[in-house]
Amino acid sequence: MTCLALVVPGLIWPSPQMPHPAKDVPHAALARLLGRGRQRMESAISYEHLLARLLGMEGHPSLTFAALRRFGEESGSEHAQGKTKAHWLCADPVNLSFIGDHVLLDEFGGDEGEIDAAEVAALIATLNEDFADLGHFSAATPTRWYLRMERPAKALFFPLGDVVCRPVRDFLPTGGEGEEGDDRHWRHMLNEIQVMLHNHPVNIAREANGRRLINSLWFWGNGAQSKFAPSGTPRFAVQAFDPMARGLARAAGIEPDAPDVNQALRANTLVVLDTLALPVRRLDLARWQDALAALERDWFAPIARALGRGVFRHFALHVPGERAGFSLTLGIGAHWRFWRKPLLLSGLPST
Repeated sequence: MTCLALVVPGLIWPSPQMPHPAKDVPHAALARLLGRGRQRMESAISYEHLLARLLGMEGHPSLTFAALRRFGEESGSEHAQGKTKAHWLCADPVNLSFIGDHVLLDEFGGDEGEIDAAEVAALIATLNEDFADLGHFSAATPTRWYLRMERPAKALFFPLGDVVCRPVRDFLPTGGEGEEGDDRHWRHMLNEIQVMLHNHPVNIAREANGRRLINSLWFWGNGAQSKFAPSGTPRFAVQAFDPMARGLARAAGIEPDAPDVNQALRANTLVVLDTLALPVRRLDLARWQDALAALERDWFAPIARALGRGVFRHFALHVPGERAGFSLTLGIGAHWRFWRKPLLLSGLPST
């Protein structure tokens, strides 16, 4: 008998104005799992901190998400935890647009090929030429960029996921370390970078072709890379595509695999399924419904069938949320609770 845990950010639609977003998506297998398990609303927790907790690294003094995400990139895994004390920021390309009196931010990554390799190379080259005093810019993928800082930043940065489709002014660098905080410096540099990007030939061409402009960067995940010291032999496998999850797994001493339901049902496994996260951040209902249908077919249905065979010693489902988190647990004997009615997603409170 195995233990299986799923982390599914975005599973519960966050907007109370749309109470039944899953009503047109058949999800009988998920409803069966929800009905037979124990549901619990939990305190708000970010996706990154939930993963850190599940991997036994909560509260680690060097839990810096830019370095960890870079550690999870295929192209950077061999040297992302080097011996030097490099300081990193995620420097992801974003689009800013005016909606009324507000400047709203949107991320790239929803459409394959939205930024091509030639555009990335040109923009990164200009950033390194014009802003060499900040450090060195690089791109792991067209939508995930990094800054190796010349000097450590002394400001507080908000994760990109917290800012998507929201007014930027509420999430600019802030705080800092006492009187030595340099949040004003980073706000100024963001303005300078936006001016450069606005006038860059890449964006002039994108605008002429009716494409979204890459007109700002979003800095977040500030901190130094470090060596983690995993304790003992890993007790479970990790499956994930997301580089943040893969980096956290590697830091915990676990080499992650790609998600595979058949493999996950055969061994103790933590699986990260993040296909709902971007549609939720953008409140893109159609894409969210498509992704939920795929999860029902590819994951929840096989898991529900395995539950019926008594495969699991323990099954858990974790959904992080900014207002509240949600968890579901099923123990030995859950498959015998045939009298418990299925519970649709519409029966759960929003997170």
